[in-house]
Amino acid sequence: MSACPHHDPSATFDPLDLSDPFPLLAQARRKQPVFYSPDIDYWVITRYSDIKTIFRDHETYTAANTITPIVPFSEAVQGLLADGDYSPEPVLSNNVPPSHTRIRALVNRLFTPRRMKGFAPAIRSIAERGVERIADSAPLDIVAELTYEYPAYVLFHVLGVPAADVPQVKAWAGNRIKLYYGRPTAAEQIAMTQNLLPFWHYVVGLVHEKARHPQDDLTSDLIRMRAGDDSVLTLNEIASCMITLLVAGHETTTAQINNALLHLLTARERWEALCAAPETIPQALEEMMRYDPSVCAWRRRAAVASTIAGVEIPAGADLLLMLHSANRDPAVFPEPDLIINSRDNLKDHLAFGYGIHYCVGAPLARLEMAILLETLTGALPNMRLMPDQALEYTRNISFRGPASLWVTW
Repeated sequence: MSACPHHDPSATFDPLDLSDPFPLLAQARRKQPVFYSPDIDYWVITRYSDIKTIFRDHETYTAANTITPIVPFSEAVQGLLADGDYSPEPVLSNNVPPSHTRIRALVNRLFTPRRMKGFAPAIRSIAERGVERIADSAPLDIVAELTYEYPAYVLFHVLGVPAADVPQVKAWAGNRIKLYYGRPTAAEQIAMTQNLLPFWHYVVGLVHEKARHPQDDLTSDLIRMRAGDDSVLTLNEIASCMITLLVAGHETTTAQINNALLHLLTARERWEALCAAPETIPQALEEMMRYDPSVCAWRRRAAVASTIAGVEIPAGADLLLMLHSANRDPAVFPEPDLIINSRDNLKDHLAFGYGIHYCVGAPLARLEMAILLETLTGALPNMRLMPDQALEYTRNISFRGPASLWVTW
């Protein structure tokens, strides 16, 4: 590797700084598409073709490390988890075949577009209530007042969390990103773990309640598929799926909505075009997910020694796949730093991953984001960004979205 920082992206790469990663990533794609980050002990992969190859080859590059904390749990935290009977299992994003194959086949049946459309009226009602509540409150931080809670209410409805429990569950779910993907202090780790334990036991209790009294929700659907047979799916595996979905489907969709609103409102003609032609919203959302994906990086571990872009990767090495870099790779997306909704390969982006671990909740995410944008453009066509606001991004390795976004109309 070159010792000159100008030619060595690894010299200035801060894996937790998501404020403006794109210039350095563009430099890395050109000069050093694979480099080592000693700060987190990961190999960083920046080109589309390499990342897609890694996703495709799930035997060489396993998903076992996707929910491994960047800061290893202290002995105190490990003791808290053991004493608190915290026992989720790898089920989806951090699972590997054959267990992953069995569970994923069942969960795929939950998130079909047809099943999601059945939830569309309820999702639209949630969106309309949220927008109606803020309609007379401008200026406001739309993250705090709408977009943070909207995906939570949608997901909790879909998974069957009782409405009265939503505020508490939302509070429990909110701290996992920093715990697993950030750099918490020892005291923060303990505090977050103390919050995690009641969250896990709540989900376990919810699954057992659904087993006794199934309803019209996805948790009950899994229980019906199980049909009392642990060889199909255990109740603990269902609880593990639920806690994963309750976190992943909430924070990621919030950040993606915020990214979309930021870029749509930065250039008013984009917002006005959607207001005039709401039928183009799904296409615009695909370009937003390419241009600025909320899941900006994901992880894999090399099961065996391999070579990526001419760089030797040792067995056991951890890889950080820069999805937001892949999505701006000019080899796949010409003029990648421009927002172009008419691209003929819009859905080739990697915002939802690729291969056997492709995001299971993608149909729900697409549906709820489209419904919210339809509602906002219809009700608040004059919405605009407040000027001179500084955007802040939570320090972590994987989830990118502005922490606040002030708008008015």
